[in-house]
Amino acid sequence: MLKKYCNSVTAIFTALFLFTLVFSVYSCKTTPKAPEEPSVTTGKKSPEVIFVEKLQAALEKGTVEDALLVFEKMPKQFESNYDIILIRASLLVSAKRYDEAMADVQLLEKLDPGNANTLVIKTMIAKATGNTKEKSKLLKEIVAADPNNSDAYVEMANDQMLGKRYKLAYKYYQQAVKNDPTNISAYFGSGQCLYYLGHLKAAEANFDRMLEINPKSAPAWAYKAKLDMENENYSEAAEKVKKAIEYDPEYSDYWIDYGRDLYYMGKWKDAEKTWTHAIELDPENILPYIYRSSLFDEQERFDEAIADYLAIIKIRPDYYYAYEALGIMYWHKGAWHNARTCFLKAYDYNKNNVSYPLMVSASFLKEGNEQANRSFMQKVLKNMDTKTTEYSVLRMYYDGVNIPAVVNKVKNEENSTLRGKYLYYIGLYYDVRGDDLESKKYYNEVLKMQAPLFFEYRFAEWSVKG
Repeated sequence: MLKKYCNSVTAIFTALFLFTLVFSVYSCKTTPKAPEEPSVTTGKKSPEVIFVEKLQAALEKGTVEDALLVFEKMPKQFESNYDIILIRASLLVSAKRYDEAMADVQLLEKLDPGNANTLVIKTMIAKATGNTKEKSKLLKEIVAADPNNSDAYVEMANDQMLGKRYKLAYKYYQQAVKNDPTNISAYFGSGQCLYYLGHLKAAEANFDRMLEINPKSAPAWAYKAKLDMENENYSEAAEKVKKAIEYDPEYSDYWIDYGRDLYYMGKWKDAEKTWTHAIELDPENILPYIYRSSLFDEQERFDEAIADYLAIIKIRPDYYYAYEALGIMYWHKGAWHNARTCFLKAYDYNKNNVSYPLMVSASFLKEGNEQANRSFMQKVLKNMDTKTTEYSVLRMYYDGVNIPAVVNKVKNEENSTLRGKYLYYIGLYYDVRGDDLESKKYYNEVLKMQAPLFFEYRFAEWSVKG
């Protein structure tokens, strides 16, 4: 949401396009001669007027590329018009034609040295090309040249937000508000900072101020909905996020939030439909897949959950939680090879989670591949502290030596989550070795735990309850 609604530099020029379009041709000091009006006798329009009308139409109804095509037939008289070149430079930035935009910047600097609008264009280019150091320097130049530039302070604050430096970001947003009490982006940013800092009432005051300025502000309604959700007022949250959807129906995040509200209200079918719509709006956003896959999992619609988890890793291959979830699904289905592949992938991304190598080892043993298991576990055990409980449990899967000592060590583990996890793996070891009676004993010990925080609890449930 920050990316969508706080790109102030671009917003400046969206407004600037239309402003300069109306006034630059007729009154700007860089225009050598006003374009001629249509002749009374001929009724023909001058080339300059035709150009301006076509450009205005392209900006209002066409695409960026449509507008740039108009510039290919720009009258010669406009080649030295600062405002017209400014529009072209801005469009070139939007079209990601940064080299051409920089060429226009050089022309702008010649036409009107020191004009702050040129600095803003340069800032847009620096931002678009990822040159954060140059962008920061240019923003400081803009503020130095124009201390009352509210939008520049908003952009400076946005940079701090990206680094989660909320207190500093809030300071900049407040300066922007001071410079322009109607700057809606500044109130939005201030509200976000306060929301993340836990000052919820103060955050809401900023969102309310946004609605005073613009009652149809979708992000304001969306964040007021988030505040209701924080207080578990899901029905109120749903009504408010529906307002955000009404004013911006194409933004998938609003549909995601709406789906969450519906889920907590117990309207699971509606939540599923809502998240499905969010996916249709933005197929590259993994969040609706995450929520929908969890819903499928909860309803034991495992094949549909697997399809969603596969979609997630296709979009975000580094999202290893999806590999973990897939491993769980495949293990439950008895697809040992697939389970092993997924847990191994999760282990590649996170070497600190002992569950992953243990599940890889258990999968090898389920497949009857003792040699591959020993080879894998040798690598896992290498350089580990042999005195730890973790080492003892892993070693059990390597050679099965002195299991009673491992059990004793696990039962003395102070961390209840780890103790429960390790008890499951003792049971699982007996399970893969064919000792059903011993395995059930340890699974039942796991099931006695309250509010377990490890996925192995589900495996114990499935093994005991079927």
